[in-house]
Amino acid sequence: MTKQPKVRKPHPVLHGIGLVLSVILLAAVLISTYVLSTLATVIDSFFGAPSGHYSDAEIADTKVKAEALAADVEAEGTVLVQNNENTLPLAADTKKVNVFGWASTAWLGGGSGSGGVNAVNTDLLAALTAYGIEYNTELTDMYKDFQPGREYAKTLKSRPEQSGRLYEPDISNTTYYTQSMLDNAKNFSDTAIVVIGRLAGESNDATKQQYKRTEKGGDIVVDDTRTMLELTTEEENLLTYVGANYAHVVVLINSTNVMELGQIETIPGVDACLIAGLSGSEGATAIPAVLWGDKEPSGRTADTWAYDLTTAASYANAGMEGVGAYADAEGLYPADGTVSGNLDTYDAYEQVSYVDYAEGIYIGYKWYETADAEGYWDGVSNEHGTGYDAVVQYPFGYGLSYTSFDWKVTDASANGATLTKDGDVTVKVTVTNTGDRAGKDVVQLYYTAPYIAGEIEKSSVELGAFAKTKELQPGESEEVTLTVPVSDMASYDAYDANHNGFTGYELDAGDYIFTVRHDAHDVDDDAAATITCSLPANVQYAEDTVTGNPVSNKFTGSDAIDGVSLDGSDSNQNITYMTRADFAGTFPKTNTPSRAMTDNVKALNLYTADMADGYINEADEAITTGAKNGLKIEDNGKTTDLGFQLGADFNDPQWDALLDELTVDEMENMYINAYGGLAELKSVGKTKSKDADGPSQIGGFTGMGAGTGFPSSSTLAQTWNGELAQEEGRTIGTQALQNGYTGWYAPATNMHRSPFNGRNYEYYSEDSLLSGVICGNTVHGANDAGVYTYVKHFICNDGESGIYRDSVYTWMTEQALREIYLRPFQMLVEDYDAVGLMSSYNRIGAVWAGGSEALLIGILRDEWGFDGAVITDYCDHHSYMNGDQALRAGGSLWMAGFIGGEMAFETGSNSYLQALRRAAKQTLYMYLHVRVTNRDYAESIGDTAALRHDFKPAVLGWRHLVALIDLVAVALFALAIRGIVRDVKLYKAAKAARAENKNA
Repeated sequence: MTKQPKVRKPHPVLHGIGLVLSVILLAAVLISTYVLSTLATVIDSFFGAPSGHYSDAEIADTKVKAEALAADVEAEGTVLVQNNENTLPLAADTKKVNVFGWASTAWLGGGSGSGGVNAVNTDLLAALTAYGIEYNTELTDMYKDFQPGREYAKTLKSRPEQSGRLYEPDISNTTYYTQSMLDNAKNFSDTAIVVIGRLAGESNDATKQQYKRTEKGGDIVVDDTRTMLELTTEEENLLTYVGANYAHVVVLINSTNVMELGQIETIPGVDACLIAGLSGSEGATAIPAVLWGDKEPSGRTADTWAYDLTTAASYANAGMEGVGAYADAEGLYPADGTVSGNLDTYDAYEQVSYVDYAEGIYIGYKWYETADAEGYWDGVSNEHGTGYDAVVQYPFGYGLSYTSFDWKVTDASANGATLTKDGDVTVKVTVTNTGDRAGKDVVQLYYTAPYIAGEIEKSSVELGAFAKTKELQPGESEEVTLTVPVSDMASYDAYDANHNGFTGYELDAGDYIFTVRHDAHDVDDDAAATITCSLPANVQYAEDTVTGNPVSNKFTGSDAIDGVSLDGSDSNQNITYMTRADFAGTFPKTNTPSRAMTDNVKALNLYTADMADGYINEADEAITTGAKNGLKIEDNGKTTDLGFQLGADFNDPQWDALLDELTVDEMENMYINAYGGLAELKSVGKTKSKDADGPSQIGGFTGMGAGTGFPSSSTLAQTWNGELAQEEGRTIGTQALQNGYTGWYAPATNMHRSPFNGRNYEYYSEDSLLSGVICGNTVHGANDAGVYTYVKHFICNDGESGIYRDSVYTWMTEQALREIYLRPFQMLVEDYDAVGLMSSYNRIGAVWAGGSEALLIGILRDEWGFDGAVITDYCDHHSYMNGDQALRAGGSLWMAGFIGGEMAFETGSNSYLQALRRAAKQTLYMYLHVRVTNRDYAESIGDTAALRHDFKPAVLGWRHLVALIDLVAVALFALAIRGIVRDVKLYKAAKAARAENKNA
């Protein structure tokens, strides 16, 4: 029998479904490809950049060292502020403890926002276990059941009253603290550790009310009589109970902010208190070692801790209640329909906000010590004492030790000397450990400048230098040297207050007193600890002492480059600035809740096309682009000799020939799309590079790959150890490279203007010098590793203005701006070789800080000689954080964000193109300069392992994957079409066959 050929049948349903699915897939793939292409630059920042190809062994070795370093930072940054009867260190035979306080189950490694850490891998309880200490799990389990973690741990997605919630059941509530539980606890151990925790963070200042949950699942209780930085009544009751029932009571403060802690002293039975700060992801391992004495707490406070925070001169103008709203600003940014994305819901802004720095230069100890010198506290009396002692609990620079030290001033030869304009004052102190335990000490040198009432504002004391000893064994001594340059003591006179016809930095004639102190208040008892020098005549510094560039008013009156005086004097702000001549009459008791906005301020609300056109200078010459000069700064990721040459000298003549090779498209792409990294520049061989947050953990906020989470910057500052900060910067820099980053959106050195500032944990201190030294050394370390830093936020992002940080108008005197807020940045630029800065969200006066010519050109470049790059902060709203404005005001990079951006105004003038070329040069100099620093550092220590790896592009990237998916989608679509076509042919053939059979 003859085998019949197989008859092929059409499959219209199957092929139809296949066609529909393939069309859907193809459409989805094409749409996705289009979307991805529009986000290509940002995606490159996270996935497409070259890698240094570090080995697993290198990464693991760095991680081990980083975690050990983090523990050292935590130990040295822990401040012992109370230790009655030498309760600490705890006895070696204390192997069990009761850990009280809900916050013990929600230990904070960092604050919230870009400066935090992505996880706390080791909290206090885990650290105790690892150290071999057993804690009472019955207590811990109760706290966890009462409230399993914070409901709102992310301040960028919540309101202050949500993220600042306080959780604590009352000790008298038997629903939680049953009698059997309390009895069991006393039987478990006679030692109680009580944890007090507070969380603030980016976009949310600390609240001046308490929002509490005291019942499981219960309503939020509001206490308007206490701020969140005071103890709650529940915490107070808990301390009272444990103080009465336990032999040893230790309090740990785990807080993003300074707090009021008077009850620690007054509640009977509370023995010891440690300010533990924020320990990072692993650093809590050091806390048991400190508690039991294997490590010594050598920290000192980086801020003044007052019994009552309302005594701060900044109090009335800080936090939510310290923000004012312009009365006639409807339709002006951001009250123009702009939506805030930093709350629990996307709500439109309802006001145009302002903050007055009415306290002037008097923040932190500069206020408390000066007020004391003027007798301002004389009438104060309370349970803590009288006068200053009734106001300040822990002065700036305060800290106790497990051992004792004796100081001997061994060189006071400056006493009686005449100061010279370019001279300095040096004091040497020998520190001897007179106790029976090893320890470190901190020697602080302060100066007092002559003050004339009604003339230049001056604080009564100011930190001039400090030194931390090495670890001294019992009986061991070390001599430390403290030097204060005379020029550092100059005050900035913006108004010619001393009537000598000069505005700028100057020293008044008279006696300058130098005191060796244990903190901002307590002078050492050595007879030579007070030194007096004289200045016979006024000294003026018309030029910057480092660069030699002219210095003059840039923000005041008719000299204001940005058009409106920073002090508000020409815009009817009517701010009364506090003066030492009349503290009682000028202390800011309340803020100004509302005032009218004048036309000259309204005119600068947003940048306009007319402003961009006004930037055009017809004399500007055309630039050369796209030249074929054959110059490269990198060759397949390896820095060329020319790259090193240019990175070493911003003024090298070869720069012009290199910049001539860049195209306009390349320069614009690098400028606009700076979020997440720096664009590839094929014309000069530059590869794509990645940048990431944050100050305590590289990559911890948005990065793909993260390093070790270090203790917070405020905790690092409490170490008073510049060498430790440098090592941290070097380590974070190394981990940045190992995770594929070459740039770091950090560190941050805004000021602790108020204890209520939401990001104080991310910044260092209330003092400019301490901030500059610790931050500067961190930058130095990162430079050594070969990683550039964008130090932020330039300038005066010192609080979150409640929730109104976006475009808040910030008013102050130019003296306060320069002496307090700009000083750390000036140190970074002039003393620590910083080559990258990040501008801030707020306005400086009437103009966005990132678009302030007075700031970015007038001071930063024209006075300080800064050659590096200034990047904007993340630009949520391009109409305000305007790329056109930033470029023309001296900015270098625009962090336009995930959605990218484009220049909104004219881009054809020679002036615009010159600005674009200048920005490209500044960025490339930053990019290359740290490679020179890394090379030199490796040579200086004789270790080639310290050299950063070359970052070579990947053979295959995400674009190749997208292309492959596109091809697959097209192929499937083609196969579906082929099936349909075949079905049609088969249908026609079958139809023809039927017709033929019918005719037959």
